[in-house]
Amino acid sequence: MMEKNLIYQDIIEARELIRDHIIKTPLLRVKALDKILNTKVYLKCENLQITNSFKLRGALNALLHLSDEQKSCGIVASSSGNHAQGIAYAAKKLNIDAKIVMPVNSNIEKLNRVKSQNVPVILYGKNSSQRDEEALRLVNEENRVFIHPFKNFYVKAGQGTMALEILEDLEPDNIFVPIGGGGMISGVSTAIKTVNKNIKVYGVEPKNAARYSKSLKEGRPIVLDSNDTIADGTRTDSADKTNFEIIKSNVDKILNASEESILKAIGLIAKEAKLIAEPSAVLGISAVLDNNIKLNRNEKSVFILSAGNIDYNILKKAMEN
Repeated sequence: MMEKNLIYQDIIEARELIRDHIIKTPLLRVKALDKILNTKVYLKCENLQITNSFKLRGALNALLHLSDEQKSCGIVASSSGNHAQGIAYAAKKLNIDAKIVMPVNSNIEKLNRVKSQNVPVILYGKNSSQRDEEALRLVNEENRVFIHPFKNFYVKAGQGTMALEILEDLEPDNIFVPIGGGGMISGVSTAIKTVNKNIKVYGVEPKNAARYSKSLKEGRPIVLDSNDTIADGTRTDSADKTNFEIIKSNVDKILNASEESILKAIGLIAKEAKLIAEPSAVLGISAVLDNNIKLNRNEKSVFILSAGNIDYNILKKAMEN
């Protein structure tokens, strides 16, 4: 069955459904970063969300939409870490049996947080496509419902709810959104462009995992040969067809961030904003540091800090940088 198109009303409905289960994260004005990034800087702090990641929004929306029969079958999710935490937390809260497939090279901080929810974790492969294959095996053998981290319709609608919060607090000129599988930018861009088409939406990927940048150049969703990046939350090897079409319609430009600038941005956020953000979360700031875009110092720019579940060895390295 063909997936229905994501529209603004779906995101409004998701907001009402998950409102009592999440926190409205702060949109912080950080003047200390204005001169460095040449814009009026606002940080949407999803690193302060429950589970310290935006992924909880989509996980809750997806699970709250399950029928009683689906809930009784249990669920399975594949994830590099933050979706896994969101699913584990939401499943426990809603009393749904869950299993999680994570990569063998998982961020240890994320892995430990998932295990702390007493949810079974299966370590399998390194690429997202390998994790999906293992999850589908559990669907076939155990009749579980697969909650995909960025292809699931309700996950995308849930991620878009952060855009509603941003628009309640500010009318920005620019929004910078990290891109992994594309679920967050699909939801956020749909909400933003419905409300105000003049707000520029920038997606940001690591140079080493630029699946959608390359897909746009090719004119079709592609599969990466490699995705070796410090930003573990973006180690998705393939572009999703539906998200590709949404990005093509709603996103003004996709920028890339170097590994060096990602590390620098982590340290910058810690020192100047006193916030802990993981590599995937600082991609927008990283792209500006790389001079991939010139901003107007009089414009208001929102950078989504998508998560804060960092490997502390990386944080230590960033602080020393």
